[in-house]
Amino acid sequence: MRHARRNETPAEDAALLAEWMELYGGDVIRLAYSYVHNFHKAEDIAQDVFLRAWQHYGEFQGQSSIKTWLLSITANRARDVLRSGAERREFADEGEAFAREIEPCDPADVVADKLARDAVWRAIRALPETYREVMELYYGNDLTTHEVAEVLGIRDQTVRTRLHRGRQMLERALAEQGGMGVDHA
Repeated sequence: MRHARRNETPAEDAALLAEWMELYGGDVIRLAYSYVHNFHKAEDIAQDVFLRAWQHYGEFQGQSSIKTWLLSITANRARDVLRSGAERREFADEGEAFAREIEPCDPADVVADKLARDAVWRAIRALPETYREVMELYYGNDLTTHEVAEVLGIRDQTVRTRLHRGRQMLERALAEQGGMGVDHA
């Protein structure tokens, strides 16, 4: 994939932006959503992230992947939105926008799986930001601990520690909700 230098023609620039949006749009929106808990605001943040990345991609030095770079911009932009205070006045949805469907044969299994998944993500969203953001990046965006460290600008060992503590907090929260355990991936 092209990413290091600005292309010569506007059409090539637009094609590059479209490629990034196709490849990483879902990841960017999911991460933004994990901060703001509002799907429409997450979409707005994603648009801003891609616009900023496109405007500044000539400055991208290639020391990380495009995905990691975009997610880093997303985390910073989402934090900016939260700091602005406007987000606190908006209604947060309950995560239905990111419900991932699986296809078990029995409708009762579908309902049970969705309820369990929703309970886990609600519990993750209730964690302190320090733990929530690493869990969202690691599990929700399928990043490695090294990539999470790059996105957040922290050490890899710090990510692993936060993941470990976050899992412990999550397991306690889920146990309080009804005895659900957590798989330690």
